[in-house]
Amino acid sequence: HDRQALLKAVIECWLVYSFGKYIITGTCGFLGLMKLEHNDAAGRDHWYALAERDRLKDADPAKPRYEDLVHVIAIPNYKEDPIVLRRTLATLAAQRDAASQLVVVLAMESRDPNARETAATLRDEFRGRFKALYATLHPLQEGEVAGKSSNENYAVRCAKRRLCDELGILSERIVVTVCDADTYFHDAYFSALSREYCRAAPRARRRTFWQGCTQFYPNCDEVPLVCTVRYTLLSVGFLGQMANPLHYKLPFAVYSLALDLAVEAKYWDPAVIPEDWHMFLRCFYATRGGVRVQPLFFPIGCECVTDRTAPRTVAACYQQAKRWQWGAIDIGFIGAHARSAPAGRQLAVVLAASEHHLLYPLMWIVLAAAPWLIDGWATGWRFRLWVGFFVANFGLLNMLDAKYRDILSRDRGCGGPNAASLRTFRAARCAAFVFFPLADLLLFVLPSLHAHARMFLSTRFDYVVAPKVAICRCLAKTPSSQHFLDQMEIAPLETSKTNPQPTYSALA
Repeated sequence: HDRQALLKAVIECWLVYSFGKYIITGTCGFLGLMKLEHNDAAGRDHWYALAERDRLKDADPAKPRYEDLVHVIAIPNYKEDPIVLRRTLATLAAQRDAASQLVVVLAMESRDPNARETAATLRDEFRGRFKALYATLHPLQEGEVAGKSSNENYAVRCAKRRLCDELGILSERIVVTVCDADTYFHDAYFSALSREYCRAAPRARRRTFWQGCTQFYPNCDEVPLVCTVRYTLLSVGFLGQMANPLHYKLPFAVYSLALDLAVEAKYWDPAVIPEDWHMFLRCFYATRGGVRVQPLFFPIGCECVTDRTAPRTVAACYQQAKRWQWGAIDIGFIGAHARSAPAGRQLAVVLAASEHHLLYPLMWIVLAAAPWLIDGWATGWRFRLWVGFFVANFGLLNMLDAKYRDILSRDRGCGGPNAASLRTFRAARCAAFVFFPLADLLLFVLPSLHAHARMFLSTRFDYVVAPKVAICRCLAKTPSSQHFLDQMEIAPLETSKTNPQPTYSALA
């Protein structure tokens, strides 16, 4: 009897934690939407004007000036359709200071047979739109794992060699942003990033990851409803985490950091697949726990995975979720560096990683099964609380989703090629949110348990590029970049198997 009472108390405490976590995250989601709307309403010159005002108030010659910054944007890609990359480059070309500050690095793989042709095509289209446009061909070396991390490691090393070692640009003036091949930036993102970088104290600039609000709305309506529900949960949930002052923030997919910080951490780890958290942890331990994530409240769009049929799309979404959960291996990385950071900071990061990879997957199992796990939860006030939780989440999801879509539909670049259609009301989509526990079970809980079992059996992982097929139907509606076209001689792309220094080829 005592054991049953103890088990009941533990599960009830778990339920209170779970209920509170979701309600707080949803509530903070509204705060995040208010910040997104405030920033979205600002004009293109707003952040430059704020930077000038900051400079006049604090005439410290050691601080970099807004116009002196260089943004290196590394876009790892492998066998990507040029259509996908073109849309990402178009949102970069729309930035206020694209021609004077943005250095784009198309991080290609040498084993991609179309890499040279793709790079040359995009070079021709976007000539003159950026400060520079480079391409790198990453030769996979022994001991490296194919994937985003090894590609970024190579590409950013190449960019540093070119910009700093050869052109003499001070590394403290360079900010590195890594993104996916299918990323849609808000047209004020880099202006706001420049302002935040300039106003930060010198030490803080080398100890900060800047994180936009990653969301999956650009093609969210083109996937099966169960995937739409899951990607909506991801989008509004991540926004709520960014806006929650008590949440320990970690980078996700698209983020920015000082080149000096990347160098201090010895760049990205070429031997891992999970990339964003792992790079944060490398920087965390390189600085003895001194790194933090600072939110930038601008939406950054990423595409949902899609395939040629609905079942295959659901399967691809499952595989993507499983791959994300391979990041649980970072808990072991944290344990191996137990003495590399102060105890308080080490505890904070291990709790954050454990919560995401270990507690969240179990949370839904306990929440959904509560009436059957505990005597007394199938009736009375506890049952009404349980039902009320799901009803409240259904309402919150619909409200958060509608407002998020309204902001993205204003077409500041981050809503994708069909941004205006995002605000269109669809009864089926709204009703589908009632199945959010099923969507989380199928596309989060089960992939997480699958990934954990896989890691228990083997530490070998093979990176599989997520398919992006259905979005190509939007090509006719996509803003054209043909007016960027002009002709210039194609520069050769070179790699070296004998030179220990990375080689590169400028496509500017």
